[in-house]
Amino acid sequence: MRLVLDTNTVVSVLFWDGSPSLLQDAVRAGKVQLYTSPALLTELARVLGRRKFSARMGRLSVGAAEVLTSLPQS
Repeated sequence: MRLVLDTNTVVSVLFWDGSPSLLQDAVRAGKVQLYTSPALLTELARVLGRRKFSARMGRLSVGAAEVLTSLPQS
């Protein structure tokens, strides 16, 4: 299955457990493929750069640039 996620959903998948983490598990298992667009990537970069997410980004094993490049554009 191919999915295009809005910015809020991507942020939830990255930073919170529970239901959002189920989507991350499905991506890792190859059950779904994520796609995006240049406009969504621009918005995601702006959101991930916000001060309120800096500590959470520091706890990820990847940085914002890696998150952005990991989403295939369609």
